[in-house]
Amino acid sequence: MLTENELLSFVEKMYGASGRKIIEVLMKSKTGMEIDEIAHETGLRTNDIRRLLYEMAQEGFVITLRSQRGESMWYTYRWYTDIGIIKRALVQRFRATLNILNERLEYEQSTTFYICPNDYTIYSFEEAFENGFRCIHCQSELIAFDNKSIITFLKSLIEELEKILKALSTNEA
Repeated sequence: MLTENELLSFVEKMYGASGRKIIEVLMKSKTGMEIDEIAHETGLRTNDIRRLLYEMAQEGFVITLRSQRGESMWYTYRWYTDIGIIKRALVQRFRATLNILNERLEYEQSTTFYICPNDYTIYSFEEAFENGFRCIHCQSELIAFDNKSIITFLKSLIEELEKILKALSTNEA
């Protein structure tokens, strides 16, 4: 089970200390807040808050609520989030990352690689074959590259991410 502080630390890693401040302030508000109110509470610049809110809204970490001011054509935008919204956004982001890591792991496991001993450019078997097993930059003969450490690293990342996803799923219940 992940604590609120652990969830906020994930937000901070993605959006920095300013993003974390904004999320903390929004979580305290039950009815949402306007950008000026967030600026007053956090001491951050309005432009920085707006930029971060738009980024976080694209990823699903915050929601904007738009309402019309009386009879005028002006709109008021209130920003809102809660722990459930943050968890769902993190799950979505982590699942996408997990898919990318699994694809990369499959590629690393199914491909033979060669490396140039001079400039350390790595080639797949197909690329090396097309170039006669010679580096395209310096014409050195390529040598086989052992990618077991990369595969091990990817497996450990995938395992860690699956643990986090499991903890997030446990929290949702």
